[in-house]
Amino acid sequence: MNSRAISILAALAACTTIAACGGADSRDTDRTSVAANEPQSVMYFDSTQAVIPGAAAGGAAAGAAANGAELFTRCAVCHQPTGLGVPGAYPPLMGSEWLLNNPEVPIRIVLHGIQGPITVKNTSFNNAMTPFGDQLSDAEISAIITYERSSWGNSASKITAEQVAAVRAGTKTQTTPWNPNDLKGLIGK
Repeated sequence: MNSRAISILAALAACTTIAACGGADSRDTDRTSVAANEPQSVMYFDSTQAVIPGAAAGGAAAGAAANGAELFTRCAVCHQPTGLGVPGAYPPLMGSEWLLNNPEVPIRIVLHGIQGPITVKNTSFNNAMTPFGDQLSDAEISAIITYERSSWGNSASKITAEQVAAVRAGTKTQTTPWNPNDLKGLIGK
């Protein structure tokens, strides 16, 4: 086969793939597509973000309690549903001193992210965590962290939306992800 024939076959395969999936994502409400008409009962990825079932844009519905286990699905991509993380890439949450000691540390990390070399349970990692402060409400962040602090054998205190709001207000000038060295001194407090 010559290169022109291969290019034509590749283009046909791409068109078939786009047609098969509907060629759209959930934001394409004016088009008929699988993603646009899919019920929001399972987590899926559109072209820009993970879509979490029941997670309304801008936070939980008024009056509805945030479900930490459900919201954790966005965290499970890296930290895994088991809380064990991905060896060599993403640290575990099960037994993590960064999660279980000072409640301000995980709140700061979820709000602003963290980037750089970090040691968790005597194992080194060097990756980045996305900040979620602009995507999640105080109630959602408290629900997620409380879920993490009470799952996989963890048994740390509950986090309240008021604690998250206080940390959010106190760190509002933080515009970049934390360096682990900036937070290390807070772990034992």
